[in-house]
Amino acid sequence: MSKKIICFYPSIKKGTNHFLYNLSTLLENDNDIECWSYKEIKKSSPKKLFDANIYHLNWFDQSITFFSFLKRLYFLLFLKIKNKKIIWTIHNIEPHLKQPKYNFILRELLIRFSDKIHIMNSDSENIVYLRKVKFKTVWIPHGDYFNSYPESTINIYQRYQISSKKKIILFLGAILPYKNVDVLIEAYQKAFRLIEECPVLLICGKTELDFYKEKIKTLINGDKNIIYDPKFIIDEEMAAYLRNATILVAPYSYKSALNSGTVPLAFSYGKTIICPDIPYVKDVLKESNCLYSYHYDNPFQHKEKLVEAFLEFYSDLKDSIRFWDKEKKATLYMERHSWKVHQKDWISLYKDL
Repeated sequence: MSKKIICFYPSIKKGTNHFLYNLSTLLENDNDIECWSYKEIKKSSPKKLFDANIYHLNWFDQSITFFSFLKRLYFLLFLKIKNKKIIWTIHNIEPHLKQPKYNFILRELLIRFSDKIHIMNSDSENIVYLRKVKFKTVWIPHGDYFNSYPESTINIYQRYQISSKKKIILFLGAILPYKNVDVLIEAYQKAFRLIEECPVLLICGKTELDFYKEKIKTLINGDKNIIYDPKFIIDEEMAAYLRNATILVAPYSYKSALNSGTVPLAFSYGKTIICPDIPYVKDVLKESNCLYSYHYDNPFQHKEKLVEAFLEFYSDLKDSIRFWDKEKKATLYMERHSWKVHQKDWISLYKDL
């Protein structure tokens, strides 16, 4: 019996995307499945590009230029002409940055052409543009990051000259406006302005938008308890940041955020996190009180609710049992929803086609 070949878009190459790398690694434990990487196949063996059985598309409706749109449109139409099976994973409600209107065409074709639409939280099936195709949706939650990054001996306290007595609130990942780092800074300053031994806020991540980088620097305004490092964290150092952090924070926008890779990343390293109740977090809370969540109705309220979450976290630090309980529950939650635990669900997603 020949193997079923799944081609993943954009890439399953290690270090480019841990979600797709971990998923493809899981699937290849099944002897009947072989995984290809779109970018690598296109470069090394372009004639084989349409030889796979199933095409699993991710972030496909987010072309930046008209030329990239045309290439994706051609690829998608050709898949349909050749009667290839298509799976589309929805990562966001809409692109995080303002996108060209023609991407709407890609999204509509994905809805129409996809044999299955993979969602990572239960609320996603209620997105307006999915309501008529609920029969196509398959819910499998985001997997874990256990052992995704090599251990590191780097001391983050020494790197940023942080006192060993201080706790670290960590924000990490690419910095874009939808992640509300400006709201984060204002909320942190309001929550801890009168607390002498307050935690340090460490903000790390590549910031490509110059106007937003300048806005962040202006808001910090020399605050010695806020450290901003606008650089990409390499895989070889990621574990050091996670191990040294006391807690992570991700104050995302409801407008586009459905899921968060940062939440399972934190849980996988035994950390809890402060995050609004985006759809993925709602699913977590149905099962476990393992994080600090909040709800807001507008940008001003977001800051106030984040202040409350900061103060709840700080109060729990004094009663360390409550804080440790959240950390323990976070780890247990991730163990219950690891890639391995959901292996049968993932395999059936493809084998049922």
